Amino acid sequence: MFGQVREDAAVDIFLLEQITDPQRLFVVASGGCTALSLLSAAGCQIDALDISQAQTAMVELKVAVFKELGFDAGRQACIADAGHAYENVRACLSAPAAAILDRHREAMESGLNNAGWVDQRMHKLTELFYLFVHSRKTTWKFLSLLDVSKQSEFYRQEWRNWQWRAAMAMAFNRNFLALVHGKAAMQLVPPDFSEVMERRLERALTRFPNAANPYLWQAFFAKYPDGESGLPPYLQGQRSSTLIGNLPNLKIICDDALPWLAKQSAGSFDYFGLSNIPELLPPTYADALLPELIRCARSGALVCVRSIFPRHSRKTFNDDSGALLFDRELTDAAEDRDRSLFCNFYEVYRRV
Repeated sequence: MFGQVREDAAVDIFLLEQITDPQRLFVVASGGCTALSLLSAAGCQIDALDISQAQTAMVELKVAVFKELGFDAGRQACIADAGHAYENVRACLSAPAAAILDRHREAMESGLNNAGWVDQRMHKLTELFYLFVHSRKTTWKFLSLLDVSKQSEFYRQEWRNWQWRAAMAMAFNRNFLALVHGKAAMQLVPPDFSEVMERRLERALTRFPNAANPYLWQAFFAKYPDGESGLPPYLQGQRSSTLIGNLPNLKIICDDALPWLAKQSAGSFDYFGLSNIPELLPPTYADALLPELIRCARSGALVCVRSIFPRHSRKTFNDDSGALLFDRELTDAAEDRDRSLFCNFYEVYRRV
């Protein structure tokens, strides 16, 4: 599904910096970007878990390319044709991972970070965007700006035309999403989601320098902007030696988070990056997950929950014992820093 993680890993690094002497971290594997970015920042043990064997195979491949071929080759495989790199490291992969990846060699031609089904589908949607909303030339001009004041002016005067407003209203309409994604979307998507998304995209397009925002460039162009600052942390050259040196600290696990955590030692984790897992599952899953998070977390540990849809009422975790407290200050700080487009509503909790 995902060749990359479209969540801002710089926020995870920021949260890690708020923890005293972190030793062990838990993250959702997905496309591997969060786990690898944290490895590029600190020498912690990282457990990257995903229920999808295809996702753990993707992370295993990225790690193998960095480990066997070096940082430059690893970065190139993520952003350009990865076919040659795959052939060079295939023998180093587990048999299940190789079997899965063999079926998707063609998808690697545009780079591992664009090899997922979601990544390819987004690229097709942008082609429609260029036909009906803004041209590629106009989009390139806007995303090449570095001055946020000029971006705000461009957004008001040129970008937010009637085609943009109509596209927002249609693409994120609750009924349209239910038609495309099924009845489950009606339960998840709030009635005002198109307005929520327009405000969210306006923020991403006007608050941070566009020319250095990797999440904007991936969404519209399926590539990263020029310059180190426009890359996710693990692909930045200044972090290369730290990343390569810390690769042995990464464990890739294919399992469900709840039963896996139940087997882990008490007080053994300092950070939980849960992505938006609780949002996609029934509330009973979060209720069952809560006591395991409390048991496995060391005092001072952080739990980070992201979501696509804003939560207007019940928080993800409600701990009557007071062992896991919602941290409003860190939640606001995380949201304030996030440059991504979709999964950037936060809840940050601290283990007392």
